[in-house]
Amino acid sequence: MPRVSVIVPVFNGMAFLPAFFDSLRAALPAGSQVLIIDDGSTQPVVEAVPEIPESSEVVYLRNAENLGYSAAVNRGFAQVTGDVVIQLNSDLVLDPECISAMIELIASERNVGIVGSKLIYPTTGGIQHIGMAFGEHSKCHIYADLPADHPLCRVTREMQIVTGATVAMTRRVLDQLGPLDEGYFNHNDDLDHCLLAVDRGLRNFTCADSVAYHWESHSGPARFARVEAAEARFWGRWSGRYDIDLGRFVDEALDQTFGTAPDIDRFPFEVIDLSRGSDQQLVLDRLADRWPGLAARVRSFRQMNNSDSRLSLPLVLPHWFVSEPVPFIYLVDRHRELAENAMWFENRRRVVKEELIVDLRAAVLRTSEIGCVE
Repeated sequence: MPRVSVIVPVFNGMAFLPAFFDSLRAALPAGSQVLIIDDGSTQPVVEAVPEIPESSEVVYLRNAENLGYSAAVNRGFAQVTGDVVIQLNSDLVLDPECISAMIELIASERNVGIVGSKLIYPTTGGIQHIGMAFGEHSKCHIYADLPADHPLCRVTREMQIVTGATVAMTRRVLDQLGPLDEGYFNHNDDLDHCLLAVDRGLRNFTCADSVAYHWESHSGPARFARVEAAEARFWGRWSGRYDIDLGRFVDEALDQTFGTAPDIDRFPFEVIDLSRGSDQQLVLDRLADRWPGLAARVRSFRQMNNSDSRLSLPLVLPHWFVSEPVPFIYLVDRHRELAENAMWFENRRRVVKEELIVDLRAAVLRTSEIGCVE
């Protein structure tokens, strides 16, 4: 095992720290350097750090004010001594193999740039991160909210971008990429680093064997203080310099669904379009490739003025749709929007054999699966 340096930026979040450090101790390779950067916390976070006998060195640094994730991590970068550098958010609960699995992937693949992990929502057991993709004018977490043990969520993949909640790279790669861009503040700095790696001919991955639970974005209002500026900076720098790859993951999800229901390609589906997002046409095009003529069978009920996080189908569709003797593909932004439609889907199953839910994050589900998805 190479020598490892682990960087942990901390800004408040006292409630998460005991579980995080317990899990870090279980996952930490022996003899690792641990760098803890207190980014101007108003809570006594250093007091929450336990002894870490598994480490060879624990370095405490403090910023006098909250400078943001990039500045905190860069202070750690400046003092790493390891051959492999790990970045970890402090609102994680790490699987014991989380760190070692990333290191093993780096050793087994060629020309590796940045490696991220499979992240799971602690509250639902659904996927928070198994990689990210670019749409026509967007970026998103693919397969979000699918069960963590779903076949699509057990695959290690080469990706353009991965989230920075867990990151592994070699010291050599860090020297190539340089520090994070401090012009971002808690947003998009991780993705910028990933695209720098791609730009230099390196290969980024999401490692499905590296698993952590992630509470996600619980560090307070500062987390989102400059999102608009960070978005403008990111798109201004990278527009036209990445591959639009969301369709690749829609195709992968359709392949997986066809494998479990091989006759589904013969179903005379119609699309009920309930989406809001800008990648609607991209996904519709992928569906039309599988079902010729489907483009002429799209009924639009786009929810552009509906901000609800859950959609109640009996209230947004005409009542007589429930007895339509044709199978539907329900197109939504996120499939969890339809999670509270048990009555609707029960009634539909009396009329048609099978229906699908497809979302703009590349998830494809049979409606018979909806009961097991949050």
